[in-house]
Amino acid sequence: MKTVIVTTSWDDGHKYDLRLARMLKEHGLKATFYISPNNREFAKRDLLTLQEVKDMSSDFEIGAHTLTHPRLPTIPEDQAKKEIVESKVVLENVTGKEVSTFCYPGGAYTDVHVQFVKDAGYKYARTVARHAFGMADSYEAATSLHAYKHWSDVWKVARFAKFRPMKFLRYLEWDVLAQAMFDHVASEGGIYHIWGHSWEIDRHNDWDRLERVFRYISAHPGVKYVTNGELV
Repeated sequence: MKTVIVTTSWDDGHKYDLRLARMLKEHGLKATFYISPNNREFAKRDLLTLQEVKDMSSDFEIGAHTLTHPRLPTIPEDQAKKEIVESKVVLENVTGKEVSTFCYPGGAYTDVHVQFVKDAGYKYARTVARHAFGMADSYEAATSLHAYKHWSDVWKVARFAKFRPMKFLRYLEWDVLAQAMFDHVASEGGIYHIWGHSWEIDRHNDWDRLERVFRYISAHPGVKYVTNGELV
């Protein structure tokens, strides 16, 4: 009997995660929020407060995303290790719960960083690799879809559409592709993993698209809805 698993994850710890969390709850979807407590890519006022992170942890899994969101290969190894280890400590102190999942900022990492993640006690680490429907390595876990239009994925989209022109053109819209990918996993079995950034959804005015996807993938009998940590 095929197993169908749905998981979602959302990166960075932006204030718009609060809106996203409400949508997820309305549709009964589980999620992992990867929080970078001192993310330098945003003004402090645009980030979730520690209290908001704690409140969110009552409904969703909180994962670590480093302290300040650097691309790990661009900083010294001792600094990278500190970012990986201390983000776990900070978030565990905030939530009062074990933080067992990690996400590499920008999907940038080397074998050294994977080892740091393992040594820190994480059990799962997510990348930004896409168009995957399984998990070959829990410390370099790929995803199915980023809630964003990636022109760099055109070849992969064409292949998923089996090179049928009309399907290909429809699948260039990420919400249509997201629904088709769910249908694929529902039929064949596997892991359907959609992820994104709430600030990116807002910037592109994609809340309605995301709502359609959530409505489409939620509340299916026989589908197992899990957090990223529950994949392990």
